[in-house]
Amino acid sequence: MDNKPRKRLAILALVGAIFACTLPGTTSPTPFVIPTADVTLTAMFSETEERVPTEPPPITLGPGSSPTPSPTVILGGPTSTPGPAGTTTPIAKDMRPNGSPVEAAFIDSPPTLDGDLGDWNSTTFNANQIVFGASNWTGASDASGVYYIGWTNEALYVAIKVTDDTHVQVSSGSFVYKGDEVELQLDTNLESDFFSNVLSSDDYQIGLSPGNFSNLGQESWRWYPRSTRGPLSVITIHAIARTDGYDLEAKIPWSIFGVSPVDGARYGFTLSVSDNDLKGAPVQQSMVSSVSSRTLSNPTTWGTLILGQ
Repeated sequence: MDNKPRKRLAILALVGAIFACTLPGTTSPTPFVIPTADVTLTAMFSETEERVPTEPPPITLGPGSSPTPSPTVILGGPTSTPGPAGTTTPIAKDMRPNGSPVEAAFIDSPPTLDGDLGDWNSTTFNANQIVFGASNWTGASDASGVYYIGWTNEALYVAIKVTDDTHVQVSSGSFVYKGDEVELQLDTNLESDFFSNVLSSDDYQIGLSPGNFSNLGQESWRWYPRSTRGPLSVITIHAIARTDGYDLEAKIPWSIFGVSPVDGARYGFTLSVSDNDLKGAPVQQSMVSSVSSRTLSNPTTWGTLILGQ
């Protein structure tokens, strides 16, 4: 056989092999490498932050004093908290660090509620710290109070001599704070919510109105707890007018607060005097209190009441 055809076939095969190696799509594909996982994206599905309880909304009540604070509930607080600035003395959870405690004397023979304070002979306490409307308050003769407080197994008794140069009370019911009146606040479970600065169901706010000594009678009203908001006919009030103010006595049954009193019991407490000097106008111009730090809806700013013997 002639060698020429064989040489031609060999040359053609070689050329075909060369072209086969360079044609598109004939090269081996680049190996696919799976990339490392995106750390940021992974973190999006990881719960890395501690969940924080949602804070309750601010509580705003009718009777004014200081603005409602931003509520903060300190969870899992210590059993004691540091003392006033500059000290390291621990403060027990049964006493507020806001002024000296008020001690209510045990009363063997309850006083006659007639507005005459002559039968009171226990320690007196002052309500003369301006806590609201400072620009309207001209001093102790404008609005201030000196009070007695006592207790029996049945009730808490309060007697107060209010100094007020102009007596104005044209409001009733939930609006008695828009006039001359006395208020008390009581935290009946001091230890359990010692570190909470928002009102709870064991915090009480009660108004005692002397009326206007004419056509508007004496009355009491409970603003808080809100679930029990309304008049308190079970409270006995008697007030008499003076030329420079008025005297008021009140018997407040413990049943209102849902507590059974015992010697040494301690409660969060403030007693305040609301003042209005605008004749015929329903407005709260100022308020003085037994505690200078008193804020309406922040129990941590109240003082302490101790039931003495």
